[in-house]
Amino acid sequence: MMFEPKRLHPISAIINFVKTLKDAALPLIIVLVLNGNIFSGEVDWIPLLIWIGVLLLVLGAGIIRWLRFTYRMEEGELRIEYGLIFRKKRYIPIDRIQSLDFSEGIFHRPLNLVKVSVETAGSTGNEKAEAELTAIRREDADSLEEVIFQEKKRRYVRQDDEACETERSQAEMEEPKRVKVYAMSMKDIVMMAVTSGGAGVVISGVAVFFSQFMDLLPVGTIYNEILDWIQIGVLVIAFTALVILLVAYGISIVMTILRYANFSVFIDEDDLIITRGWLEKKQMTIPLNRIQGVRMEENLIRQPLGYASVTLISAGGSVLKNDEHQLRLLPMIKKADVGEILNKVLPDYDVVDDFHQPPKRSLLRYILRHSWFGFVAAIPISIFFFPYGLLSILAGFFLAVLGWLAYHDAGWNVLGDQLTLRSRGIIKQTYFMKKYRIQSSYEKQTYFQRRTHLSSIEVMLTSGGGRALASCYYLEKKDTEEMMEWYRVKRSAEKPPEE
Repeated sequence: MMFEPKRLHPISAIINFVKTLKDAALPLIIVLVLNGNIFSGEVDWIPLLIWIGVLLLVLGAGIIRWLRFTYRMEEGELRIEYGLIFRKKRYIPIDRIQSLDFSEGIFHRPLNLVKVSVETAGSTGNEKAEAELTAIRREDADSLEEVIFQEKKRRYVRQDDEACETERSQAEMEEPKRVKVYAMSMKDIVMMAVTSGGAGVVISGVAVFFSQFMDLLPVGTIYNEILDWIQIGVLVIAFTALVILLVAYGISIVMTILRYANFSVFIDEDDLIITRGWLEKKQMTIPLNRIQGVRMEENLIRQPLGYASVTLISAGGSVLKNDEHQLRLLPMIKKADVGEILNKVLPDYDVVDDFHQPPKRSLLRYILRHSWFGFVAAIPISIFFFPYGLLSILAGFFLAVLGWLAYHDAGWNVLGDQLTLRSRGIIKQTYFMKKYRIQSSYEKQTYFQRRTHLSSIEVMLTSGGGRALASCYYLEKKDTEEMMEWYRVKRSAEKPPEE
């Protein structure tokens, strides 16, 4: 099997240039600010010309990289060669390729191009893929994916017994059928955007941006202006703050809608495929055998509305680097529908709703665990900012209510080879875990818990960013012992063969 070497699309040179320009934007702005009064024309042009020269060199380097970058399939390997002075070659055997992940940015979509990220077992937990094809035609990407699929099938057939080779090859060589199991409606996308709380991210991003320029701003003049402004009245300040929050909230809603537009989930034999995005369309492929567990989340706003989100804890891959190394399978869905959808994707998992809860004597511990810091912090705040500082005590009571909710929501369940743990911080989390996917399990007990026959349990799952921790606190001692015994007994016998 051999293809002629192919180049990336020429737009890849522009994409690399824009990426470099974006990374250099902050230093360039600082140079302009420090370079005199740009608006009055009093500018030292030498540093500016140097920057322009550097950018032209970067653009030229991008063009040369495009000219020297080739890829091809040859002898069961994806072969990539690049470099001008030092010619580099990267050969990736097909057996090591776990998946090809496609994404389409604003430069790709008008030209029907895609960016291809090659995921291998070695890229698990890393922020970068094993290899990237910055911009190739969609037809070439589909052909590359098909060639890899067919080659893997041929090798699989050759490893079978001769008696069943013909029958198996006919079945395996058929075109894979992609089945859509879920599509997120625009109503749910808007509901998720409204309840996401992303305004804080926007505000923090603006704050970080302005913090880069604090040393360059005339702080004294600004301080005097602020004092004059404050004299206008607290009402104006409050109104301005409200407007800023509303604008940030609106921006976060638009960003969420653009990110999750056209969200769909497909099953393609042994792979899970998720597509999403409007301006930047992404396609993520995750082998089902890399999924380590399932987490369902309900925040304080969505839970009363009956909504939840479902996250798959995966063994990793660079495509998950911006998704907390864990993959949103169902970003927002009616909780009553979770079981039906999850059964189509992972039929081995059971969505249970019958839990063993902590004993009543644990209630006070839950309340103290959540609220003690709020009450302690309220003491100095109340003293130094009296009398308005007394309002900080309300934060302690709010945290105490969270503690009561945490007690009410905590629970555990063992069903066959599945352990389910439920707990709450601010967000209610339910972990569904198979015994053979659990990396470790710990029983924890303090001196005071020992006196009241209570203990806690923590369970670790492997994920691309390290480990995912599921926990449940202040349970009956006999309950944690039962879970620990369940984990130990027959674990090796129940573990499926390595894939």
